[in-house]
Amino acid sequence: MMDDSQKQKLLDLFASQHVAIISTQGREWPTATMQAFAETPDLELLFIMGDSHKYRNLIERPGVTVEVDDRDKGDIPTFRVNRATIYGTAAEIPRGDHWNVLKDQFIRKNPFEERFFANEALKMIRVTPRHISFAGADYKNFKVAL
Repeated sequence: MMDDSQKQKLLDLFASQHVAIISTQGREWPTATMQAFAETPDLELLFIMGDSHKYRNLIERPGVTVEVDDRDKGDIPTFRVNRATIYGTAAEIPRGDHWNVLKDQFIRKNPFEERFFANEALKMIRVTPRHISFAGADYKNFKVAL
């Protein structure tokens, strides 16, 4: 069970970053790519993508791993970097009213991605966390199953 302070550490980290590494499992090997993302208050992560290897992978095998870190702000020599590894289940969000609400949320966080929403083939993916491992720049770590 996650406590409120753990959840807040994750929300703060997610809010401070615009990109994450999402890894999907292909038939032969994993595919890991840097993607812009947005987060919900429930710690779900939102990604947009087209018809790509990673999209086809997650449709066939929805278990994904997402890495979010603040190495851009951290102290690398001492490894004082906040980082979270999210093991979750990915699913496509169907277009409709809820999709539009999430689209607006995604663009508010990542205005540089707005142009991609003109593509009718664009897909929005939700990653629902199942397990999270967090390592803090303060060396305080936690792992939770959700």
